[in-house]
Amino acid sequence: MKNNKILIRCLCLALVGVITFWFYYRQIDVVQKFSLLTEDIKYLVRSGLGKVPEADPSTMIVAIDEHSVNELGRWPWDRKVMAELIGKLSGASIVCLDIVFSEPTNPASDRLLAKVFADNGNVITGFFFRPTASQKMSAGQLDILHDSAYSNFTLLDEVAGVKEFPAAELNIPEIDQAALAHAFFSTEPDLDGLYRRYPLVFTYRGYLYPPLAIQMVRFHRNRQAALTLDRDGICNFEMGEIRLQENYFGLNFYDPAQSTMISAVDVLRGKVGPERFKDALVLIGITESGVFDLRPTPVDPVIPGVWIHYTALNNLLNNEMLHGAPGLDYLLIALALAFIFLASRIRLFTLRFLCYFGVLGAILVLANYLHIVHNLWVHEFYPLAGVFLLAASLEATAFFFTERRASTLKKAFSSYVSPALVGEIMANPDHLVLGGTEREISILFSDIRGFTSLSEQVTPGQLVEMLTAVHNPMTNIILKNMGLLDKYIGDAMMALFNAPLDLENHAGCAVRSALEMLDQLHEINRSFADQGLPEIDVGVGVNTGKCIVGNMGSKVRFDYTAIGDAVNLASRLEGLCKTYHCRVIISEFTANCLDEELLLRRLDRVRVKGKQESVAIFEPMRRNEKNEVLCRHFVNAMDLYSAGNFAEAKAAFTQLETEYNDPVSSVFSGRCRDFQQAPPEVDWDGVHTLTDK
Repeated sequence: MKNNKILIRCLCLALVGVITFWFYYRQIDVVQKFSLLTEDIKYLVRSGLGKVPEADPSTMIVAIDEHSVNELGRWPWDRKVMAELIGKLSGASIVCLDIVFSEPTNPASDRLLAKVFADNGNVITGFFFRPTASQKMSAGQLDILHDSAYSNFTLLDEVAGVKEFPAAELNIPEIDQAALAHAFFSTEPDLDGLYRRYPLVFTYRGYLYPPLAIQMVRFHRNRQAALTLDRDGICNFEMGEIRLQENYFGLNFYDPAQSTMISAVDVLRGKVGPERFKDALVLIGITESGVFDLRPTPVDPVIPGVWIHYTALNNLLNNEMLHGAPGLDYLLIALALAFIFLASRIRLFTLRFLCYFGVLGAILVLANYLHIVHNLWVHEFYPLAGVFLLAASLEATAFFFTERRASTLKKAFSSYVSPALVGEIMANPDHLVLGGTEREISILFSDIRGFTSLSEQVTPGQLVEMLTAVHNPMTNIILKNMGLLDKYIGDAMMALFNAPLDLENHAGCAVRSALEMLDQLHEINRSFADQGLPEIDVGVGVNTGKCIVGNMGSKVRFDYTAIGDAVNLASRLEGLCKTYHCRVIISEFTANCLDEELLLRRLDRVRVKGKQESVAIFEPMRRNEKNEVLCRHFVNAMDLYSAGNFAEAKAAFTQLETEYNDPVSSVFSGRCRDFQQAPPEVDWDGVHTLTDK
């Protein structure tokens, strides 16, 4: 019965997982519409929290609005008027038209408009694509258009994922020839008719074309766009600091009321002077409702089409595009289902359902956080739906299996190996074989000072509680800094960084962990004092070097660990903390890997027992004025010590010990006293040789 119950629960998890992943992968239209509705809630949350991003002040819309139409007459205007308007924008960095002049009018007006384009040298004309071919383009028109297509691209496969159009509505050749460049202003709504996305590329007659916003940023920043495409479309898009991996990016909408929109008639009448447009990026578009260039969006049901391009332009300038994260969506679905599966094991009904709703809330909070803070476009509908389906199926299963369940050990595997290692083992079962690989790692050893005498002062029960109170927060610090807890050795602990998974700046993570452990020690001792328990002290040693890392042991029991001289040296460094009266000592190999964020005090050069080579050791310290002054004076004292001027060195160390209460200086003060009484050998090289481990 028990086995059947487990089997059915696992089948529920597998079935719901497959269904959820399949619907996400297939993007079924009906389901996708529900997904879009849930995603729009994030815009409301963002607005309610006052986290709406701000547009770049250098961007603006010159609007052919109702006020302009009332003053100058219905659209379209004589192109002399447009020439006058654009002529007043000559100081702008880029002027882009969300308008197409596809038919010739008065030849003089057309020539005047083209001349203004040429004189300004900053005008990008717009065109749009048609779903059906309606007219033939001349070879000259196509040549002009081709000049503005993407030129730096790599095709990895047939580009089937990029939308292709059979026809385009272009400007008359005279106008297009005078323009700086050209770009399409066609956009596409989602399934429910709302505009949430902005295209990076459409194809026409074998060429890849950019939209208005991309073209404006290209010429404004003088950046070349580089595309890599495969059968699904864009797999990599780079333009300066802009990086995208999809055919579209999500529009990160601004508050329309806060956007800079200037009436065209105010520009023509001189109410807004040329200085207002100095080095600006200007979009000219129609906002008058009678022209019907209106678009529904999640933030406004009726908004001018030019505002879509304005939003995209600012997204690109500020690098605030909403971009998808399919891998994160898959991970979120998997984690949500896993948490629900685990929560269903809770016996107490109320607590179990609180966990269910907690997972739902966590998904919503995470989705909104990623949207607002990291501009990530998470499809939270699918993990939410998966949670509902799995919780319902598991509760139905539990209803039919009413017998008591024996309590079992949870996460037995994770109790003796790290979660990071569990993930690697599950992904690569072959790693369970004995043996290892050589890799550079940073090793941290930590030990409680005077543990033997401490055990004599408290009861065994209190001793266990104290060890737990120390190990819990110290372990959390290691895991937070991406370390792997290798093992507990009584009161000591050993941690690895850069194993089993690669970790950049692993030496920095190890040293940062050591310093954070010292900070945590103050809190632990404060808690012990409140309980009437004795305070403790720790020593931490950190070394970096190449080791053999992997599964060690026997076929019936293995231990993921590291072996090598670098591990032994890390252990010796931890022991040296007692010798030098400090709490953290790192080797020169670790010090060489650190940045300048931390202050390093060079303590000595030592030769450990059993080794001929010496190694420099350092004490890491947080950078502040007091520590910098201490280190500077300590270096001067060490120079005297290394030169054999033991009397002067002793005086310098004694002064540091007195002024800064520096226990390390007291060690060298005593060593100088000893050398005064029994000078070192003539060939003494300043290296301190250790006689024990």
